[in-house]
Amino acid sequence: MKYSALLFLITVSVLLGACGSTNSVTTRTSSEPSERFIPTMSRSAGLAEVRTFNRLKRAYTEWRGTPYQWGGTTLKGVDCSAFMQVVFNDYLGEKLPRTTLEQRKVGKKIRRKRVDLGDMVFFKTGPTTYHVGVMVDRRHFLHAGTTGGVMISDINARYWSVRYLTARRVL
Repeated sequence: MKYSALLFLITVSVLLGACGSTNSVTTRTSSEPSERFIPTMSRSAGLAEVRTFNRLKRAYTEWRGTPYQWGGTTLKGVDCSAFMQVVFNDYLGEKLPRTTLEQRKVGKKIRRKRVDLGDMVFFKTGPTTYHVGVMVDRRHFLHAGTTGGVMISDINARYWSVRYLTARRVL
């Protein structure tokens, strides 16, 4: 695909994207890993970290590519906050509220440089729109994006780094 066409598609997806009503929005840029990216675990990780990592990897494997659907909550289509609710409820054993704004109140606030496996990360993607994901390592997060469905993205990618809002430790 030519660069100008790719740039056009990215621009359109940024302008049209939405997630969870006015609670969240996301897009995928060319600098993010593809949805086929599978994170790996450090050999020095403790048992709890390995367990969390394996559960997140299973959630990713089972939900990978599920299309984004505003208000969706199933494998047929899901939005970002519903996906976080499923991941935490069904895979990690923690109850979460439904919306991104409610999820931002759960757990303990942590600094960006301290984000780690299992932490929820939040982004401000528009004047009244937000997005949420969960870290699968210190650099990548799992989320439901408007252009790629359920995928893993790099938190340091320009699109995400300039929109980063906060992180919460729930586990």
